[in-house]
Amino acid sequence: MLKRNVVASLFVSQTLGDDSYSALTPLPDAMGNGPVRSLERAIEIIKEMRMGGLDNPLSISVIGDYCLNAPVEIKDVERITLEPFSGKGRIIGGIKVGGWERAEFNGVPCLRARLPERSDGGAWDFTDLFVNGKRASVTRYPKEGTLEILNSEEYSGDPMPPEHGMWGSSRWITVKPEDLAPVDNILDATVNYNHWWIDEHSPIESYDRESGKLTMAYRSRFALSGMYGKSSSAAKYYLTNVPNMFSSPSEWYLDRKAGIVYYIPRDAGETCDTVVAFAPVTDKLFIIEGKDVKIRGFELTCTRGDYASTHLVEQQKEMFRDEDPRFGSDEQSVCGAPGAIYFGRADRCAIENCSIHGVGVHAIEIGQGCRHIRIENNEIYDVCAGGIKIEGGEAGCDGSIVTSDCIIRKNHIHDCGKRYEAGCGILVMHASNNEIAENEIHDLAYSGISVGWVWGYADSSTYGNIIRANHVYNIGNGSLSDMGGIYTLGRQSGTVISENRIHDVKCLEYGAWGIYLDEGSSNITVEKNVVWGTGKECIHIHWGTDNTVRNNIFLSERSAAATVSIREWHHPSVFERNIMVTRGQDIVHGRPWDCTYHDNIMFDIGSENTVVYRDEEGKCFDVESWQESFPQNCGNVIKDPGIMDVSNGDFRLSDSSVVKEFGFENTNKKG
Repeated sequence: MLKRNVVASLFVSQTLGDDSYSALTPLPDAMGNGPVRSLERAIEIIKEMRMGGLDNPLSISVIGDYCLNAPVEIKDVERITLEPFSGKGRIIGGIKVGGWERAEFNGVPCLRARLPERSDGGAWDFTDLFVNGKRASVTRYPKEGTLEILNSEEYSGDPMPPEHGMWGSSRWITVKPEDLAPVDNILDATVNYNHWWIDEHSPIESYDRESGKLTMAYRSRFALSGMYGKSSSAAKYYLTNVPNMFSSPSEWYLDRKAGIVYYIPRDAGETCDTVVAFAPVTDKLFIIEGKDVKIRGFELTCTRGDYASTHLVEQQKEMFRDEDPRFGSDEQSVCGAPGAIYFGRADRCAIENCSIHGVGVHAIEIGQGCRHIRIENNEIYDVCAGGIKIEGGEAGCDGSIVTSDCIIRKNHIHDCGKRYEAGCGILVMHASNNEIAENEIHDLAYSGISVGWVWGYADSSTYGNIIRANHVYNIGNGSLSDMGGIYTLGRQSGTVISENRIHDVKCLEYGAWGIYLDEGSSNITVEKNVVWGTGKECIHIHWGTDNTVRNNIFLSERSAAATVSIREWHHPSVFERNIMVTRGQDIVHGRPWDCTYHDNIMFDIGSENTVVYRDEEGKCFDVESWQESFPQNCGNVIKDPGIMDVSNGDFRLSDSSVVKEFGFENTNKKG
């Protein structure tokens, strides 16, 4: 037998392996060598080697596909790299659904597969189905649009009085009975609704077909009756997993009681013999709590996407002091939901060159007590919520749960929010000194990059983060409000937002900003960014202090280039040496006395007369009258900056541009 003290690789195969083998060779031999069957056994062998004095880096080479029904835990072990054998391999967090046969369901020809009996005797209840490497479409009622909520617990007076405002919560709603009359198996369906800046989802606990009262398993996080008194933003709903709507190619339906999956092929090429389908059974693929653990080169796919939030914010603790509710969403960004790959109290670990898709809720979660985690050169897409979530301990926490010094670089994150639209491309909470650089982030329903988790001026453990050279675009699909291509919260000394390209941001009712410095955002440098094509201003400072905004190119065609929302009596933020261009719009909105503007180049390419500012009475100010009325502003000029090709996103400046006279510096000009 080979000696364990001379090896650098161990082998795992679910088809060829046996946990009695040595794991030292990729093929079995007559001497007891060969791959083990489980990753857990390979990790045990490494621990035995470490105890025996072997200290060199080791790799675990996985041969072929590897299916999980529970997360693989890598704990108390160091210097391991997991990688596929021969450069190709999948790790799948689900079961293979086989035995397909031709059938008819809801009058539609389809394929049908009967699921095996569960070991616990319960009913199958999975959230997604992946067929030939792609997510199948869950049935939806109605097929398009939404249905009206007539009433809800939050404003019925029992028990949520109106003074709870946005935090009013509902366990039940009433709907029009005729709307749901065509729906069969309604208790198998999920109710879904968007409002404010979140979307919520809940199983249905009961439904009275006469009264239209629908009781949800999970409470609503926010009031359903509308945003800030706007009845137009009252939540509307739709259902998923509805058998009556099973009709279109790629759709699937799970009959939970019968344990049968129905699927309509995408095309003629998908038959009983060619369909390869997986159903997720675990919410995580890996739990990593160690040092120098790397996952490299895998396709990582298929984890559960169902989630209920149990986090109580301060505004709700008194309301729910006598119960322990589950909510249909978190208060923002699906912040409490898990990641398919989880790091906790880990150091010098990495995920690199992987394809991560078809997972829920977040793809990667870097939790408390982590340092020096690298997430590089991965493609993350088709995710139920967000791409990468980082969360450490709050200010003043025990040092053992501080999270810092992580690198998120050169990842392609796109098409997220498949179930939870409020998921961000990258979310950073209570973590410091991280670098988020050179990522391409697009086609999300909510913010691209979100950093910070303190609303206001309280002490924050989010600081010193570098958000550099990212390309963020196609953010927001018109279903949620209050978002930004890059979004921040709270005091963040040392945080720099630089050299990013942000464009094409849209929202439901309000808040499609490029760079959004939200409540209390302070001590942040915003420089050398290019922002255009946003639904609202290119940069919005809700309220904050001592921010520096310089050497940016802001081009806005639907609103002003910049805005500040709330007046406060403190040190203002500074705008200097920016190019601020609009098309038929004022240059700045909001509270100009809360900011200092100097040496900015301003220009309205849609009008002969550039209006810098318009007050609440509608009085227009050109640059001279504006600087006279607000004397903290000086040196700003109205001049065409000479942008090469605005319509095609080419923000290079012509050789004759006046910007050189102002010391303008921005090399990030080509869109």
